[in-house]
Amino acid sequence: MKKLLLIVLCCLGAIAYGQDQVNTYIKEAQDFLAKEDYVNAQLSLQDAINEINMLIAEQIAKSLPDEINGLKADGDASSNSAGMSMLGGGVSIEKSYTHPTAPENTAEIVIVANSPMLSSLSMFLTNPSMMGSEYKSARVGSQRAILKSEMDDYYVADGVDPKKIRVTEIQIPLSKTLITFNLEGFASEAAELEFAGKIDMAKLKLALGE
Repeated sequence: MKKLLLIVLCCLGAIAYGQDQVNTYIKEAQDFLAKEDYVNAQLSLQDAINEINMLIAEQIAKSLPDEINGLKADGDASSNSAGMSMLGGGVSIEKSYTHPTAPENTAEIVIVANSPMLSSLSMFLTNPSMMGSEYKSARVGSQRAILKSEMDDYYVADGVDPKKIRVTEIQIPLSKTLITFNLEGFASEAAELEFAGKIDMAKLKLALGE
């Protein structure tokens, strides 16, 4: 119980620190505006936006389940905003899963959120024919998605002939968010879509402001 309480207090402390940082950057921007230093005011506001993106990422990361259809999370979800500058800003969240008795059966969920560039790419992401003949339309619940699957070698041990497993990528594009499932070792496309469908899309879209 004491350990759980400590974890909760640490999480609350991290959230409070993040909120304090946002307020600090906004106050800093206001000071620069008063001095008509617009460049630094803009930079401070961008710092505030980056900090808010991280708070959103932490909220989303906590909402991802620790087990989906028998696959267990390899650890906590990770989030990153520093590496998103090439996509115009935003944040990425990743979480990996592995089946406890079938190590070839793995899944990775990657969420790229709040990136302005994704909206300009949506016409490609929602049209499989524009991405290549290997992609096809699919549905994850009521959400439109695109899917690419192939058979690949999985080596059980050195010196042992590999077995063939399914390797599939499912992408769900939203207005400024791209959700990608990288799946390996699932028995069928139906099993892959069922796994992806376990994510609470309505809750996720609400947290992302989609």
